[in-house]
Amino acid sequence: MLKRLFSDVMRWLRWGCEGVESHTLQRKIFHVNVAALIALLSMLLFALLDLWAGNPALHLAILLQLPFYFVFAVVPWFNRYGHWGTARWVISLSITAAVALNVWLVNGSWLELHFYFILFAVASVVFFPLRQWLSISFIFVLNAALFVYCEYVGVEPDPLLLMLDEGTTMAFRTFAVVTSLFTVLFITWLGEHVASRNEHELEEISGLDILTHLPNRRRLEQRLAEVIAASKRTGQHGAVMFLDLDNFKPLNDEYGHAAGDTLLQEVARRISGCIREMDTAARFGGDEFVILLCELGQDPAAARDRAALVAEKIRFALAGPYHLAVRAGHEVCRNVEHRCTASIGVEMFAGGAMREADILKRADAAMYRAKESGRNAICFHEERKFEWQNPGVDAVS
Repeated sequence: MLKRLFSDVMRWLRWGCEGVESHTLQRKIFHVNVAALIALLSMLLFALLDLWAGNPALHLAILLQLPFYFVFAVVPWFNRYGHWGTARWVISLSITAAVALNVWLVNGSWLELHFYFILFAVASVVFFPLRQWLSISFIFVLNAALFVYCEYVGVEPDPLLLMLDEGTTMAFRTFAVVTSLFTVLFITWLGEHVASRNEHELEEISGLDILTHLPNRRRLEQRLAEVIAASKRTGQHGAVMFLDLDNFKPLNDEYGHAAGDTLLQEVARRISGCIREMDTAARFGGDEFVILLCELGQDPAAARDRAALVAEKIRFALAGPYHLAVRAGHEVCRNVEHRCTASIGVEMFAGGAMREADILKRADAAMYRAKESGRNAICFHEERKFEWQNPGVDAVS
């Protein structure tokens, strides 16, 4: 029950963030929704304290707050339907109005509620983008002026409030100050938390290919540099395989890019199933993939045989038929069988004898020679087309 309630609340707080690409705007929307929730909870807690105190003036305060429950509840609705600017103004002005109404008609400056004016003078920076400095300035000046007036001029409270004992009075004042500080600190922490999470996600995405979720070219080059450095220390051999699909363009031409994207995703899945966790498969661009094998052993011949086994395993896996769900024009979705082999060029390396760019260039050249020799083939750099023979070593699984 509680888990479902928490899930529903979190979904409510995320209203308006769906489909928004800007992480900054998502953060602003989320902050506005959280502020609306805090406002609702704060009013509810004050209402409980008002009922507990049993003072007629405080009962009037509860009645004055009733319209604002509805106002704060619809703030996420504005965000959900793309009215982000409206939501910011509604939350900022409504909280100012709710506090001002209580101060002037019921509580005066007696409960120190005008601390909320300072809170939303500062919090406007969180809700509005910095480029909207006129809006931020207006909200800041309005709330700061209300605070200064209440602090140095004061507003007389309802005489009925003077009947409350000192302990109850102190409890109300303490609660007002504590909730103000909590709101400031919570929204500040939330901003840092969401910003850090977004930054982490961006760092992750920057190294991944969005379509296949494999490492992209930038991440591959970083990983290759790491493997070369490790090879220099340990003497272990490694291999780079440059792979290009042989029959990819006809699928794109006949069924469109959506079908091609589906095939690339399946290719990525099959390649990933042929290598170890310590190895790296990356999408280099278009229909080109690069596989980086590390720790193949210190013996050059045995390392080459292991690389050959993995290359053959990948070639065989990719040569199998692909069953793709495609949609042509306005036709219904239908399954299409497509065959797409791969030409693979392999370059072995050990230590720091070659730079990353040179290794990739040699593997690329070997791949083109595999294409020229008939496709669906494996070529090692500066060798003829690789003819499969069992080298007598276990495949790298």
